[in-house]
Amino acid sequence: MKGSIYHLYIVMKKDLTEFYRVRARLVSMIMLPILLMLLFGYMFPSSGSITHIPIAIVNQDQSAAAIQVINSFTYMAQSGSTFNVITYASLAQAQQALLQGKIYAIVIFRPGFGQGLQSGAATVQVIADQMNPTLDQIVTNGIQAIFNQLNVQMSLTQGFPAQTGTVSVNFQGLIPGAPSSFEFLAPGFIAMSMVMGGLAGLAMTFSRERELGTLDGMLMTPISRFSIVMGKAMAQAIRGIISGILIVILSIILFGVKIYGNIFLMSLIIFLGILSFTGLGLIATSFVSDQESAQMIMLMIQMPMIFISGIFYPVLQLPWWLRDIAYMLPLSYTVSAFRAVMVLNAPLSAVWTEVLVLIIYSVVTFAIAIPLFQKMVTK
Repeated sequence: MKGSIYHLYIVMKKDLTEFYRVRARLVSMIMLPILLMLLFGYMFPSSGSITHIPIAIVNQDQSAAAIQVINSFTYMAQSGSTFNVITYASLAQAQQALLQGKIYAIVIFRPGFGQGLQSGAATVQVIADQMNPTLDQIVTNGIQAIFNQLNVQMSLTQGFPAQTGTVSVNFQGLIPGAPSSFEFLAPGFIAMSMVMGGLAGLAMTFSRERELGTLDGMLMTPISRFSIVMGKAMAQAIRGIISGILIVILSIILFGVKIYGNIFLMSLIIFLGILSFTGLGLIATSFVSDQESAQMIMLMIQMPMIFISGIFYPVLQLPWWLRDIAYMLPLSYTVSAFRAVMVLNAPLSAVWTEVLVLIIYSVVTFAIAIPLFQKMVTK
């Protein structure tokens, strides 16, 4: 019995000593719970509500009554700190901003608004982006509440002419029907599953082949280092796309998810996202030789990215410093662009910024990764 306990102690000490000696694995183990606690502690605002949501106003009427209602609406919206109101000269400009995620709703005062208001009733049209059900509800409820207050003031003629009527609000989205919550979560799941495979797959491949010794055999062949890295990257991209196709098919069959956008543009976004994560994964694991350490590093990178990239939780609701971090990560741009194209049928002109960032990310990460791979294999 004593011998068994002693042997147990020896084996335990040996594994713990080995774990301690691999500094990358030790640092990852310590940092992961710290990062997760910081994320969960700061992700959710203490006030429990989202503030300073950017929305747009488009005035197509230009009557005195319309201008007066717009001024009152803007004052009430910004005084409560719920909204930041931006005025656009045309509806086309506002819709472009909506597709790009710069605003979350457009309040439109159509021609004849002032005349209708003086006749007893007028209608304001509100277009919501519908990209996030929680945020969409906050925006629509907030706008409706402001117009309800305006109607009370106008009925009491507080700052308005006595003949002023009431304003009704007509809400609509950029896409037809009433999409389910999963329809807006699905693009994030699809993008996440594909690009995360790129982040972990290539790094795991190199780490495993280094442990098995098969990488040495590959390096002895007349194949350039660039061809090895890019060949494995393309393999991961194809695997990620196949995985994404399966998820899309299941989403359509089981949950009725609809695809409104251009398939080729969606494929381009996902391909660039996979390349970005593949290069990032190779850089992150180029300093370790064993697969377990590589897995720990990947987990430390993946977990924070999933929570702050806008897949489950609005990026707008994050503290400013977490938003800045989110905008430094390729997953945020991949999810944003892929969701806009898939759900809102956004053209390339609406997501060109995200596409450009992903191209730059891919070029820069591989420009760093290939020399690091060269250095790694010559140690």
